[in-house]
Amino acid sequence: MIRDMQPEDVDALVAIEKACFAAGYADKMMSAEDFAEIPDDPHAALFCAMEADQVAGYAFLLLEDGAANFDSLAVSPSHQGKGLGERLFRHVERYCHDNAIPRLNLEIKETNYPLLKRYHGYGYKCFEVEPGFYADGWGAIRMLKHFDV
Repeated sequence: MIRDMQPEDVDALVAIEKACFAAGYADKMMSAEDFAEIPDDPHAALFCAMEADQVAGYAFLLLEDGAANFDSLAVSPSHQGKGLGERLFRHVERYCHDNAIPRLNLEIKETNYPLLKRYHGYGYKCFEVEPGFYADGWGAIRMLKHFDV
C-alpha cells in the first residue's frame, strides 16, 4: 500500500534516509525537521510505501511553477528488491497525471547508469548536466517527462 505521509512517520523516514543516503549523498539528506514540515507544506507531497504497517520506503515531490520536482525516493535496505521503488515511482507519475501536473523533473548522479537507462525507458529525457552537484564531485543529470493532462 502507498499512502500520504503522516506526522508519525518522521522517525521511520529519517531512518530510511540515513540508511540510503549517508554514504555518498550526506550533503543532500533530509532531517527530522525537514520531514516534519512536509504535511503542512502545500508545495510538497510525500508518499510512503507500507509493509506490515511499517514505512518501508518513500517518494518525495516538490511542487512549483506548474511542475513536480522529484526530490528523492528511498526504500529501506531490508525491503529492497521487492519492487517498492518501482511502485513508488509509478505512484508519483499517476499523481502527476491525476493532478494535471504537466511535467515531472528529476535528477540522478551522472555515474548511475542503470537508473539513467531505466528512466530513459520510462520516457524521460535529459535536459541538463550540472557538474559537481554532489559532495563527491560527480555531476547531476537532470531529466524530465511531460504528461498529457
